[in-house]
Amino acid sequence: MTWVDLALVTIVASTTALGADRRLSGLMVGAGGAVVLRPLLDLAQVQPWLGLLGALVAGLLLALLGRQLLPAGRRGMRVTRLLGGLGGAALGVAIVLTLVTSLPVQRNPVEPGLIYYPPRDLPPSLQRPVAESALVGWGRSVLLFPLLDAQGAVPAGDRAVLSALHAWVVVGEPWRVAARAAP
Repeated sequence: MTWVDLALVTIVASTTALGADRRLSGLMVGAGGAVVLRPLLDLAQVQPWLGLLGALVAGLLLALLGRQLLPAGRRGMRVTRLLGGLGGAALGVAIVLTLVTSLPVQRNPVEPGLIYYPPRDLPPSLQRPVAESALVGWGRSVLLFPLLDAQGAVPAGDRAVLSALHAWVVVGEPWRVAARAAP
C-alpha cells in the first residue's frame, strides 16, 4: 500500500462520512451521483467543459431534490445515517474508480503494440507510488479489461465485475487513441 492508496481510501471515507452526516440527502446525492456518472463521462468525452458544467448542475439538482423530497427528521436516525453513508460510499467508490482509470495509456515507441498503464513517464515523485498502488492496479484491470480478457488473463470469477465496471466508467477504447504530439 502506498500513499496514493491512502489518499484514494481517504476519498471514499470522506464521502461516506459526509453522506452519513447528511442522512437521506446524502443517500440521494451519493447514489444519484454514481448513477449520473456514465452520462457525464459521455458528455465530457464530447466537450470537457460540458461535462464539468453537467456535473455541477447534476450535483446542485441532486442536493436540492434531496433537501426538498427527503425530510431531515430525527426519526430512524441510525438507519438514515447508514443509508446516507451507503450513498456517500457509492459516490466515493465512483470517484476513485474514475481516478484510477483516468491516467493516460503510454505506448512503447519501439513496439507500438505494447502499452503501459500506469504510464512510465510520470514525474519521478509519482512514478513509484502510482506503479505500486494496489488501487491503480485494480483500475488497470478495469480500464484494460477487453485486452486482458482477450489474452485470457482475467480470472473467471472476476470477469463479470470487471466487465460491468469497464462498461460503467470507460468511454471508448483509450488504448487505441494515438499519442498527441508535445507542443
